[in-house]
Amino acid sequence: MRIISGSSKGKKILDPKDINTRPLKDLTKESIFNILIHSSKFNIKLQNSNVLDLFSGVGSFGLECLSRGSNNITFVENYKNVLPVLKKNIFNLD
Repeated sequence: MRIISGSSKGKKILDPKDINTRPLKDLTKESIFNILIHSSKFNIKLQNSNVLDLFSGVGSFGLECLSRGSNNITFVENYKNVLPVLKKNIFNLD
């Protein structure tokens, strides 16, 4: 997995080592952002926004938002086995 756009484009995101966490795949993430940015049904501006990443897993969605100019991400994850991976990804991508 990787960051697909923005200031951290191309940087790798660590995967979880267990089967209980299913990370958001690059293609799915790209589709979500295309809908958010280009759809006439939504008026969403990622620049300078605050984002809540519920069930964040390894943090790929929130980190993608940061790369695209969001100011603040709140990561919420209660599965303790994936928290070290989430923390490493946040640290590795500043």
